[in-house]
Amino acid sequence: MTHDPFMDFLFINDTILSELLAYFPGRELYLHSFLVIVFLLSGITLSQLTVQCQNAERKVSRKDRELLILHSAASVSASSHDVHDFLENVLNELLSYLNANYGFIYLIKQDSDKASMFADAEMPVRLKKGLASIPLDHPLIVNIMEISALSRKTEKPHVLEVKPDIFPELDLDNVIAIPMVARNAVTGFFMFSLKKQLKLNEDDAYVLESVGKLAGITVENIQLLEKTTKAYEELKSLEKMKDEFVSNVTHELKTPLISIKGYSEIMYEGMLGDMNEKQKHGLKVIVSNSERLNRLIESLLHMNAFQFKKQHVFSPLSLADVMGNALKSLSFKVEEKGMVLNTNYDKRLHFIYGNAELLKQLFVYLIDNAVKFSPYRSHIGICAYEESGSMHVEVSDNGIGIPENQIPKIFERFYQVDGSMTRNYGGNGLGLYLAKNIVEVHKGNICVESREGVGTKVHVSLPLYEEDENIIPI
Repeated sequence: MTHDPFMDFLFINDTILSELLAYFPGRELYLHSFLVIVFLLSGITLSQLTVQCQNAERKVSRKDRELLILHSAASVSASSHDVHDFLENVLNELLSYLNANYGFIYLIKQDSDKASMFADAEMPVRLKKGLASIPLDHPLIVNIMEISALSRKTEKPHVLEVKPDIFPELDLDNVIAIPMVARNAVTGFFMFSLKKQLKLNEDDAYVLESVGKLAGITVENIQLLEKTTKAYEELKSLEKMKDEFVSNVTHELKTPLISIKGYSEIMYEGMLGDMNEKQKHGLKVIVSNSERLNRLIESLLHMNAFQFKKQHVFSPLSLADVMGNALKSLSFKVEEKGMVLNTNYDKRLHFIYGNAELLKQLFVYLIDNAVKFSPYRSHIGICAYEESGSMHVEVSDNGIGIPENQIPKIFERFYQVDGSMTRNYGGNGLGLYLAKNIVEVHKGNICVESREGVGTKVHVSLPLYEEDENIIPI
């Protein structure tokens, strides 16, 4: 029979074998026996092995707790939008982690030269009054600033152990302070009263310092978000006030303009008596500029209508009549520049469904742009035809054109391809912005083709009228 030296070793001492059997009841001993034998050969007794296992378990448990508090603080930080709720949650997490008697938080207010208590947990009422606020030159805050600066220089964690003589009247004992840091500045701190027997090691300091930094950054981010949100709401309020002001002013301007324009046209037509050529020329200038001013006012009114999402009544209408009205309102401007209008559409075009005033303004904006940016005595093309259930309209010119890289921006509100165009050509940058809005309200499409120095062609498609259509609100 083969002799096994390992089994001989095990049976040398019956006590060791009985302890092994008690330690691993009902289990196979091959692997466990081998491991124990290795420890025994190295001079470690079973009792020593048991103590080391227990120590290892405690270390693992402590690491688990450290990871848990860091994970919990990070989770609270990621989901918090309120400073008070966030800091109270972190305070309670740290109170549980440290098994402390009580804890409280201070936030530093630079504008008031003091740190004020923000929240507390389990704190005795008798202490709250005396600790409600602390001046920034208090030894406690000076020490907190110093250890925070020291931590950045040495890259070692520092948690301040608050000495009893800092608050002798409050009888504080075994108290620690944890700075809250954001962008290398102390924005506040946690304070905890620990059990008398509890002493913190370096691992604890690392964990507490990490939570303090996370809390400081989160508080700053929440406060920045609150300020940004408040500023945004104020801007929205100012934007609404501005739009309402523009709407009121444009209405007030339009009322006297109607009389100026109306009487000027009547006088120009000779309905109030004959005039000489100089008088007629003067009235022609008045009528032309009153038309221009009217178009500017109309564009502002329509902009506000779209901003406030006002409703418009739709009905079946003739596109030929709409375009005829648009051309009529631009007749003085076309005549002034000696433009030639080439119209190519059937007077009996299929009806479309829309708002007559909006569609008139759509073609006023498009034709006005074509006239404005084209040289004197040039040609403007306007054609319309039915295609695939839609009415397709093209307005073309041989004017200055648009640079290719600017075409995606031309439908933006108040956008001008070149700032100097406002001075050279006039306008307020609303024409194409409003044209796009009008087309979209009518469930249509608009696009622009253009070559710089060659000319521009605007394409508009609008759905044809169907007999069973209802009024479309916007």
